[in-house]
Amino acid sequence: MFKAIIFDVDGVLVDSMRFHADAWVESFRDVGITIRREDIYEIEGSNGWGIVRSIFKKAGRIPEPHHLEEIPLKKRTILDFERIKPFDGIVDVLQELKKHFTLALVSGSDRKIVEKMIEHFFPDVFEVTVAGIDVENGKPAPDPYLKAVEMLGFEKEDCIVVENAPMGVEAAKAAGLYCVAVPSTLGAEMLQHADMVLDDHPALFRYLQSLKPE
Repeated sequence: MFKAIIFDVDGVLVDSMRFHADAWVESFRDVGITIRREDIYEIEGSNGWGIVRSIFKKAGRIPEPHHLEEIPLKKRTILDFERIKPFDGIVDVLQELKKHFTLALVSGSDRKIVEKMIEHFFPDVFEVTVAGIDVENGKPAPDPYLKAVEMLGFEKEDCIVVENAPMGVEAAKAAGLYCVAVPSTLGAEMLQHADMVLDDHPALFRYLQSLKPE
């Protein structure tokens, strides 16, 4: 039986990826690189440094050190946070799960954004939080999830990960963790490396409720 549930944030807990993507599109435009939302969806879960390196590589360019700091900062300042909302029903589900499990949160996003989301939507829910800045190697490397497991103090087999992005699934599996996925930005076919792919958020909620001890 699982003792801890580790959640990704964007696309799992909050309906936010289009707003993150739009902020990245505008930020890269300032340095002469044109991208689409889908370019960000494909590398969702990576931390800010990883996204900058990936987009520059795809554009045939090498980022300067200042790009690694300035572009994520620009993205954070223009993110339309007021339009971000939790998925319907997730707050109630988390409150119920908290009675039975230790809950953790792992995100590639900037720590200030993650903390703002917790403060606004999920106060007093998560006992462990790992943000993009907390590890040098973000998703798809296993580091973020390994750090969460270490902070939780449980064995890997005691933990389950909930993801929505290919890089996140890859990171969870590389960390040796059981992973369920819900498609919210990309199709289910992109998440097949997960141990289980659920149809949508209502199906995810039913599955999570089924984990509770009787």
